[in-house]
Amino acid sequence: MKLFTLLFGLGVLLSSPLLVYGRAADKQVPGEPYTVGYSARGLLINDVPRVLTTGAIHYPRSTPEMWDSLMKKAKLGGLNTIDTYVFWNIHEPTKGNYDFATDRANLPLFLRTARDNGLFVMLRIGPYVCSEWNYGGFPQWLRHEPDVVFRTFSKSFMDNMQRFVGKVVSVTRKYMPEYGGPIIGMQIENEYGDHQWEFGEDGNRYADWCGATAQSFNITVPWIMCRQYYPVAQVIPTQNDFYCDQYLDRYHEAYPQFPDMWTEMWPGWFQRWGEAAPYRPIEDISYAVAKWFAYGGTYISYYMYQGGTNFGRTSGPFILTSYDYDGFIDEYGLENWPKYLHLQELHRVLLDNAHFITGNPAPKPQSLGKSRETSARVYGNEDEYLAFLVNTAERSNITVAFDHMEIDLHRWSVTLVRKRRGEAYPTILYNTATLSPEVRRAQAHPAGFEPISGAIKTESIRELSFGLPRSSNMHVHASQPLEHISVTDDRTDYLWYRTTVSNPCAEAGQLVLKDAGDVAYAFLDDRALGMRHGRQDSLATFAFDAPKGYKNGTVTISILSQTMGMAHNQQHMESYARGLLGSVTLCGHDITEGKWLMMPGLSSKSKDQDPPPAIDSPHWTPYRRHSKSGSHFRWYAIKVDADRLLADSDARFAVDLSSMSKGQLWINQHHLGRYWLRLAPSKQDYSPCQHCNYGGWFWPDSTCRQKCGEISQRYYHLPRSYLNLHAENYLYALEEVGGRPENIAIAKRVSRLPKEEEERGEWKDVVGRVLLAVCAAAALLGLGAAARMLYAQYAARRGYLRIEEEE
Repeated sequence: MKLFTLLFGLGVLLSSPLLVYGRAADKQVPGEPYTVGYSARGLLINDVPRVLTTGAIHYPRSTPEMWDSLMKKAKLGGLNTIDTYVFWNIHEPTKGNYDFATDRANLPLFLRTARDNGLFVMLRIGPYVCSEWNYGGFPQWLRHEPDVVFRTFSKSFMDNMQRFVGKVVSVTRKYMPEYGGPIIGMQIENEYGDHQWEFGEDGNRYADWCGATAQSFNITVPWIMCRQYYPVAQVIPTQNDFYCDQYLDRYHEAYPQFPDMWTEMWPGWFQRWGEAAPYRPIEDISYAVAKWFAYGGTYISYYMYQGGTNFGRTSGPFILTSYDYDGFIDEYGLENWPKYLHLQELHRVLLDNAHFITGNPAPKPQSLGKSRETSARVYGNEDEYLAFLVNTAERSNITVAFDHMEIDLHRWSVTLVRKRRGEAYPTILYNTATLSPEVRRAQAHPAGFEPISGAIKTESIRELSFGLPRSSNMHVHASQPLEHISVTDDRTDYLWYRTTVSNPCAEAGQLVLKDAGDVAYAFLDDRALGMRHGRQDSLATFAFDAPKGYKNGTVTISILSQTMGMAHNQQHMESYARGLLGSVTLCGHDITEGKWLMMPGLSSKSKDQDPPPAIDSPHWTPYRRHSKSGSHFRWYAIKVDADRLLADSDARFAVDLSSMSKGQLWINQHHLGRYWLRLAPSKQDYSPCQHCNYGGWFWPDSTCRQKCGEISQRYYHLPRSYLNLHAENYLYALEEVGGRPENIAIAKRVSRLPKEEEERGEWKDVVGRVLLAVCAAAALLGLGAAARMLYAQYAARRGYLRIEEEE
């Protein structure tokens, strides 16, 4: 059978290009001018309804040098469209100063790369994006606008939003259809239906304003609003969820003029520090996708197809620097082969048969016998059709009769069956729960990391330690602790608080910070009391044990407050607050009121982003391997042999920080992100780690967590383009707690597709041998597709396509 598949593949390559991914009418790709519209049966490209297979790839979460490779792999994976948000805070970091050209902010280059690869783009402007991104994409200066209230009928907010959306439209106008694309749609706002009701009538007015504002730009593509439950004129409402077929019957009644668009199909999930890795079974992903198309869907977008990296300080609260999302392409730009291959085949089947889906109305369910858990959704008529046979049973395989055939429907699966005019019997094309041998082999050989020897020059590590700041350098004074972000303006994670009190503790007690967040380090005089942290978006009470011995005199209390990303999804984000928000007590005495000093940044010399000190600074000293670790804070600088790394032209690199604790990582002048070596819960202590059954509704907080008991993120993406060839390269680690930099290493990311094993067994059927020979001949003649169809018809008669049982 594998030999047959190989020969068939050769035949397809030699066959007419019209056989690949759909008919000629579906071959319009960006490059030449085209038009975009919509009907109930899909977005229209040059007036032809299209099945659009879309994947989210966010340009700021990968480097420009990666974009072309990502696009090519997405297209080979069966996608014809790329989806991306537009991130306001990287394009307008200060009000009125725009950047659409620098490094990862180069949106025009991203659009051109998609167009050059024959891919459309769905551009989701927002400009609120959520996306587990710092502040949901809002720039920090927006919170200081007069009388501003985010995401409601607030003039200050709407004026700034309209100005930025207009700027994006202006920058991207030359990528509209009339100029060859690749844009086919734009999004205004984002999942507003989840919050609209909280604002009452002002929420309704704002939603209508969003639609009217979008239309005022007079562009030639449709506008969408995702998770928009309240109708907005001339805007297509779209779906986001793990499953979305359940929404379609009601949607068809409410919006008969609009296509069925699923803008966020979640094939994985994001991860926080200290969590086990989320995983969604590929059988369940393909089940949800196939069921969507069975119920009438014509557009699907995977969020995320490639997740990427939260470089710098771009992640939301307590979100990992890795935004891998268990996507189809991993953070490093390599295929996640099991997921990639299994859905690649489904995309091929859907696009090859797109004319059935777009050329017929959304089908009604047909009974397949006595079981209520099985049904058929058929596009076409009894002579020619594409049918989706659905089994929603979570545990039971069910055999059904369909068009004079008995077909085994695997539990929680969808089987795609096609019949062409003149054929006596239909052909089984795909089953969502049946994994090919290639997919199974890929599952048995997951991606991993291989250490690279000699890439780190550990013999020449430098360190730069610094203690608590001097009071004379703390220029912000107040009678009580000020809110963290109002002082830092989110230009740094860090804010120092300091006060001095008299006669604090006769005996040992506690320093208690109420309603604090996200992280705090506490000191009495120069004595470190430890670190405390909250979780997610919640404030917490931090309690530190304070030693006795301060019976008389005074003691200086220093607290380093740290944010771990600003809220990405909550109401009234304009009032988001962190730092010391409640009372501060020492040994039961309230010391909140008094003389407080504050200073943004870790040191007085770096108040903005806390970049590493210049390597030629005289303050660097040779690292002492056996010096005491963890006393306050240290920079480490380690020389990297970039020439050795870049000699491997295809390698993707990561920094192994398993010997460190918590801090920030840089390569040269590029901020790679925060790091934190927190352990995930062990399997025996955490229920979601203990079972993973693809049957039944998936929810990431209750099932299928992996890498339990391991470090949440050990490896940190080191992009090739951030290394300087034939020059000095330094890796900088700002360590907050303590670690062993001599054990930092660089590793190579490896994701190989295992070679096909030799075919075992023999063809026992004489007719099978004949068809194998026919297939070989067809390959030479470029008729592989016809030979495969002939064999499939024969095999269906012989029962060879009965669905595999689980192993």
